[in-house]
Amino acid sequence: MIPDMNDPRWSRVLTSDADLSAASLATRILVTRLRREVAAAPTTLSAKIAELRDFVAKNAFASADVARF
Repeated sequence: MIPDMNDPRWSRVLTSDADLSAASLATRILVTRLRREVAAAPTTLSAKIAELRDFVAKNAFASADVARF
């Protein structure tokens, strides 16, 4: 099950420097890009959470990555 948009894990993964080495390459690339974008423009956090959540919803392999967040 994919966490709701308001789940604090989404915000935490995009605003922290937590290690992503256990995640798939595609997820690592996306999260790294989203982290940079959020750092540059913090007001975009909710849009970036939506982007990450959509990615997870469309890619079954990413569900396992989210479970580690």
